[in-house]
Amino acid sequence: MPEDVYRVGLAVPRQGPSGMFGLSCRVAAHQAAQEVNAAGGVGGRRLELVDVDAGAEPAAVAAEVAGLVERGRVDAVAGWHLSSVRQAVAPVLAGRTPYVYATAYEGGEEHDGVVCTGELPGDQVMAALRFLRREFGWHRWVVVGDDYVWPRRTADRVARALAGAGVLLSARHWVPLGCDDDARWAALVGDLARAADGADGVGGVDGVLMLLVGGDGARFNREFAAAGLDGRLVRFSPFMDETMLLASGPEATRGLFASAGWFAGLGTASALEFSAGFARAFDATTQDATGLAVPSPGTMAESTYLALRFLADVGSRAVPTVVDLDRARSAWAWDSPHGTVELRAGRARHRVHLAAAVGLEFDVLAEVTTP
Repeated sequence: MPEDVYRVGLAVPRQGPSGMFGLSCRVAAHQAAQEVNAAGGVGGRRLELVDVDAGAEPAAVAAEVAGLVERGRVDAVAGWHLSSVRQAVAPVLAGRTPYVYATAYEGGEEHDGVVCTGELPGDQVMAALRFLRREFGWHRWVVVGDDYVWPRRTADRVARALAGAGVLLSARHWVPLGCDDDARWAALVGDLARAADGADGVGGVDGVLMLLVGGDGARFNREFAAAGLDGRLVRFSPFMDETMLLASGPEATRGLFASAGWFAGLGTASALEFSAGFARAFDATTQDATGLAVPSPGTMAESTYLALRFLADVGSRAVPTVVDLDRARSAWAWDSPHGTVELRAGRARHRVHLAAAVGLEFDVLAEVTTP
């Protein structure tokens, strides 16, 4: 590997239910790389990206990443992907190679040299549910989630933390990642209709806490609206962006709320600057494709950008090592398009906002971050 190049394995999905985010994540990563290189690179080296399809099976992703490291093809790994992939990748990189995980996640990651820069349930989910109870009175929720670690652990933490705050998760329904079983979705919608009526034996519920990924979330939104449930139950998701709204369709987003650090409609100077840079990077990255309209950069794209900017920030003076990332986990702060992000004892703190879907866009209602 040339000594003047710093190569990062960019692990973002190109397939599976999260594959819809792959293009925007790659565009945001290239935007970050252009900006980092214009400012002098990482530790004085030019930042280059090496694509890794993180939508493959977790064991396959971990094997590919391990091979890149062993052959000296990458100096670090970063990107947006599911927690099931992170759980496979982190052990093979721990103590060997810096790894920046960009996704909002369930918490608990402790491997050496692994930094998680995404939102945590306390800031993103619990604060939003408290807000929805306080402002609208919605307090009884049914969980619908994909059957893997992030939805299950997030639901467990939310249920424990909010039990004394008058917020109840009355039931939980799990579907396989990438579920394409029509009967499974129909049965789920039927269960929710009964829950709305109070026929499930626990009393009528106010809404659905959606812990679904990408294509699964879009499929659920369409099934939910087609059954007329969007006029009876609200939906709240900490894993919903403009890409998923587009895949769902405008007729399927009524009564849908989401929380995240970033929304394209924030409207601040830094947000507008990021969106403009994303549009330029999109045109440059997709110049061989024709007829592609520039999408709104969703939270998955901004999270990918944020992770690479963090890695460059840690490496502003020298090439970052595992020791440097462990030190940054203890206390670090850096700028993002949605405001300053702080790492405290391995926990990333963000300014988190709640937004309501209006067709294919999000209207930001309030900041819900807790101290």
